[in-house]
Amino acid sequence: MNRAGRCPVAQAGLQAGLLLALILALGGCAGNRPTEDRLPAQWYPASAEGQAETLLILLPGARDRGDGFYQEGVIELIRAQRPDWDLVTVDAHLGYYRERSFVDRLGEDIVRPALASGYRELWLSGPSLGGFGSLLYLCLGDADAVSGVIVLAPFLGGGGILRDIERAGGPMDWVPGGAGRDFERELWACLRDGVDADIWLGWGRSDRMGRGNQLLAELLPEERILVIEGGHRWSTWRELWLELLERKSDQGRTPR
Repeated sequence: MNRAGRCPVAQAGLQAGLLLALILALGGCAGNRPTEDRLPAQWYPASAEGQAETLLILLPGARDRGDGFYQEGVIELIRAQRPDWDLVTVDAHLGYYRERSFVDRLGEDIVRPALASGYRELWLSGPSLGGFGSLLYLCLGDADAVSGVIVLAPFLGGGGILRDIERAGGPMDWVPGGAGRDFERELWACLRDGVDADIWLGWGRSDRMGRGNQLLAELLPEERILVIEGGHRWSTWRELWLELLERKSDQGRTPR
């Protein structure tokens, strides 16, 4: 059982090469949007009569905005599967990662206020950059506050770190060395050692993030992994969300 204090992603590591790696892998020039003093968020309560017990926090991909979840039908899809959950979409774009403020802002603007308001469970979810951010928060933020994550084709580092893990025989046999950037080594060390939250993972077989996702899958129970036909696109992610949410409903929370 690893807590954030025992499994940190070093801030210095996040400074070195993070923005360049993410832009090249995910978003072109998507990191040029300005940041705000408070993360923009749109809330979708399950009922007008009161707050739900569970909040799902949705984080966008590098090329998307927070309102993309509504425009792409994800809000409607999740609402049909989990009508008892409140949802919030957070416009956490690449600019916040560039400024190294993403984890602090998510904690201060969304996570801690949600806990203070009485939510019993918080879940993080997102595709691509949003999946990376969900895992990053587990390792650098308040992991105790998060019950689990549902990540779709998350970015998990460049070719250097992935080759190093493969050569070691997989993440469980891997020992951090000189390959990869500091933040990549720290993130993989955290995931290898385990986090006190459920990780559900899905990706398409044609997705360019599949290499890293396959390595992460080696650390997870089989029932929390889903691979389908498709690539790095909304149509694939919608299908993954649908199936993973159905599985989670059937299995419930894994006891800690």
